[in-house]
Amino acid sequence: MSDMGASMATSPLHRPDDIAANATTDEPAGAVSRRTLLAGTVATTAAAAVAPIAGSAYAATADPDMTAFLLLSAALTGVRLANLAPEFGLNDKDILSSDPGVDPFNIKNEYFTQVKASDAATFGKLLQIAKDHPRSAGDIIAVVNANDDTKFLARSIVLLWYLGSWYKPEDIRKNAAAGARAFIPSQVLSAKAYTQGLIWQIAQAHPMGYSNLQFGYWSRDPKDPNDPGDRSNLGLITATIP
Repeated sequence: MSDMGASMATSPLHRPDDIAANATTDEPAGAVSRRTLLAGTVATTAAAAVAPIAGSAYAATADPDMTAFLLLSAALTGVRLANLAPEFGLNDKDILSSDPGVDPFNIKNEYFTQVKASDAATFGKLLQIAKDHPRSAGDIIAVVNANDDTKFLARSIVLLWYLGSWYKPEDIRKNAAAGARAFIPSQVLSAKAYTQGLIWQIAQAHPMGYSNLQFGYWSRDPKDPNDPGDRSNLGLITATIP
């Protein structure tokens, strides 16, 4: 053995008798063994798998304002709530305590934020109308149309869901007052809103440059979403809530 090798072997930092009893010969005392490291990793992973995840998308969380917004939107658009919020968890005993759910697109949050930022006070009135009449689309529409401020913001909400574009309530009001079908400026809310407009689902089409339909879909005849005889179609349009 060379002098260097001999000095390492006798070094107080490298002594054979310091090897732990349960360690292999290549695992010096004081070091974390590979076996221990792996066992710890497995235990940590298992604990994380069974523990509740804070803020989990699958945790049932009631949000009365969001639920009211969805009930309002279903009444105004005439589109099933299940199509507006695919993961909606209905609490039939107390509908306002239902879980709005989190879906892959979650476009409802983007719309909610936009409407609130536009006119928080009037939006609050619309939400209260929905909370007061959670199971009656007809009553919601009647009360909404009773006042101009709620009526025109409601029309902006309808256009937002159908077209993914924001039309200012005041522009809609001016157009209605003029009694003419003039051009109303609008702004596409986002790329996601552009692709998720209800108009595409109802027409069974897709916006230019985007499609989530199966390749070859153009060879098949479209289905009528309102055909009660077509059991393969859940349907979009409804006059009831939810």
